[in-house]
Amino acid sequence: MFGFHKPKMYRSIEGCCICRAKSSSSRFTDSKRYEKDFQSCFGLHETPSGDICNACVLLVKRWKKLPAGSKKTWNHVVDARAGPSLKTTLKPKKIKTLPGNRIKSNQISKLQKEFKRHNSDAHSTTSNIF
Repeated sequence: MFGFHKPKMYRSIEGCCICRAKSSSSRFTDSKRYEKDFQSCFGLHETPSGDICNACVLLVKRWKKLPAGSKKTWNHVVDARAGPSLKTTLKPKKIKTLPGNRIKSNQISKLQKEFKRHNSDAHSTTSNIF
C-alpha cells in the first residue's frame, strides 16, 4: 500500500524560508532535507526552517554540484521576494521628464495670448449682434 504523502502546495502562508516567495508555479516542500546546506549555499548565519520553493531547492542542488573550494553563494536570493525594503519605501521617487516633448515658457505665453485673442474676438462679435 501507499503511505500518506503531503499534498503538493503551490502557495505558502509564510512564504519560502529563503526567498520569501508566497506563490510558485512549482510546489513548496519542507526544508528539513536541505537545511544542512543553507548556511554554505546562501551565506546565512542562522538556519531558517519551514517551506522552501522549488527554485531555492534547485539552487541548493546546483550549489552541491560546484567544484570543491568554490566560494560562490546565492546570498542575493535571501529575502529577495519579501517586498520593498525600508530603503526603497523611504526614498522619494524621481519624476522623469522627456526633453523632446517639453514646451518652453515662451511657447506657452504665445499660446496663452492667442487663446485670449480668440476668446475676446468671440465675445465681441456676439455682443455686437444685439
